[in-house]
Amino acid sequence: MFKKLIPMYIIYVIYFLGIGMVSSGIVLMPFNYVRYSIILAAGLLLFSSGSYINEFVIDKKEASIGKVLRLIVVSLTLAIGIGMISGGISHFKESPVYVSYLIPLGIVISFISYTIKNGYVLNKREKMIFLTGILSIGLIAHVGLSTMANAYLTNADVPQGGDVFMKKH
Repeated sequence: MFKKLIPMYIIYVIYFLGIGMVSSGIVLMPFNYVRYSIILAAGLLLFSSGSYINEFVIDKKEASIGKVLRLIVVSLTLAIGIGMISGGISHFKESPVYVSYLIPLGIVISFISYTIKNGYVLNKREKMIFLTGILSIGLIAHVGLSTMANAYLTNADVPQGGDVFMKKH
């Protein structure tokens, strides 16, 4: 048991550090494309590396080119979707209109990616219910967040750019 403790801890650090960097990179990219693109790329590399190590090194699942590529693509979309949600929640004040798109898209992307990554097989009826449900949730989230963004931006007392970009240190 102890032999697994350190590797599993390292994998979790890689996963969560990767997600944190993806979140920051996605939501703050409009403010500095170069810096946050580098952070986003590093986060995606960490998360997909952690997924690979967990699946094929620690769990010793059979690794074929197709399975590895599928895992990497699904891990990247899962990380991007989760990053859109968490980054959007964290930085609503910095860019409320942008976030009103990020969070709903993140919900849809991450839920579909999670379903694929974990091998859930749905019949035609279940697929239709699943897609209709997740797209409806995304649309409702977008409408709600857009309403909040418009209300927030019409408030004259709101400093532009939110807390992250205030010059107080």
